[in-house]
Amino acid sequence: MIDFTRAFESAWERMMVILFQPFDLSKWFVIGFSAFLAGLLAGGNGFNSSYQPNTQQQQAYGNLFSNKGFPNAGNFTPSVQSVTSGFNHLSSVFQGGTIVLIFAIFFLFLLAFVLLLYWLGARGQFLLLDNIVRNRGAIGVPWKFYARPANAVFGFLLLLFVVGIGVAILFVLPGVILLIPSFQSHHWPAGATLVILILLVLAYVAVIIAYVVAFFLFREWSIPLMFRNGLTVREALLETWRLVMLKPGSTALFVLLRLALWIALAILSVVACCFTCCVALLPYLGTVVLLPALIYVRCFSLDCLAQFGPAYDIWTVDVPPANPVSPLPPLG
Repeated sequence: MIDFTRAFESAWERMMVILFQPFDLSKWFVIGFSAFLAGLLAGGNGFNSSYQPNTQQQQAYGNLFSNKGFPNAGNFTPSVQSVTSGFNHLSSVFQGGTIVLIFAIFFLFLLAFVLLLYWLGARGQFLLLDNIVRNRGAIGVPWKFYARPANAVFGFLLLLFVVGIGVAILFVLPGVILLIPSFQSHHWPAGATLVILILLVLAYVAVIIAYVVAFFLFREWSIPLMFRNGLTVREALLETWRLVMLKPGSTALFVLLRLALWIALAILSVVACCFTCCVALLPYLGTVVLLPALIYVRCFSLDCLAQFGPAYDIWTVDVPPANPVSPLPPLG
């Protein structure tokens, strides 16, 4: 079993050394910036999106394509009123098309922003590990040195993003198909339909929980293994899986303790917000204010990982292990 008591005590000692022995304000802000980036991996033009033509426009639209709108249809001489109505309708169509274009541009911008956060978050993970383990405040050197593994992490996150969307569609689409008859008949689903919907919801929640735990272990253990031993994403994932299988009880307890620390950190964030007049709500400044707690939590995870063996001791990153890829005995 992982000695969590030792990990708690060691994390406190490391946090004090990194931030307070000696205290360096510039170093504090630099490490805070790397912690902020790492945290990104853990945010009237006159158009109406709900446009509906009014009664007058609907009537004009109907008259435009009827004989009433064209009193001299045989001579192809439409009335001025019908032509005006036609232009009004075309204007409405163009307005609706503009709305669709605006939403498409907004969606693409939002997608690009999310991808940017993923990319910065992947870089931030390695920056934070470098600053913590080597007890320094640096951005430029580790930013370039760990560019390749950070980009590999970013690619893996893109894959997870696409797979997550696909899984969501697989669960949501059957539910929508089942709900269509209920919407058409204006009554709540019942019987077998309700049972299937409940099972779909429960299965989707289970998948989300498994996804969150897997992503958490990837961030807390796999990325440090890439940092420590120069592993690829695939190799780091396999090593993490072997750790989980080697000590499933310790891993489960680790996840629960980190959840408790996350709750404590959330409460501390609220308290810090009250005492700093909401300064802690600002993204980067909030990270700087809470930096001791953030460093403590990260050191705790690294100290738990280090107890699996020398090849997992992140604090000796500059000391290469004898066999970095497969340091554990095969599971039997």
